[in-house]
Amino acid sequence: MISTSINISIHELCEVEKIENELILEIVEYGIVKPIEEAEYQDWVFDVSHVCWIKKAIRLHQDLEIDWVAVGLVIDLMQQKEDLLKQNERYQQQLSRFIE
Repeated sequence: MISTSINISIHELCEVEKIENELILEIVEYGIVKPIEEAEYQDWVFDVSHVCWIKKAIRLHQDLEIDWVAVGLVIDLMQQKEDLLKQNERYQQQLSRFIE
């Protein structure tokens, strides 16, 4: 199976999503998302799948006034839940093949 990832630079991310650079810096600093490769701040590149997590983190921080440490924990739990749901779906599909 071939996996393809689409990347977005920090400049594109900030421009398209109307996010300030400082917010991205804080999100990375708290480990909520990480750039694909270690590089200088202005050269950061992210997988586009991280964009939704970045936007959720900003909403949690701004709308609910949650500090960045708590935002990191919430996002981590949300990601774990998503992974478990995907895993459960795969197991359900495998199980259905055996039952039929």
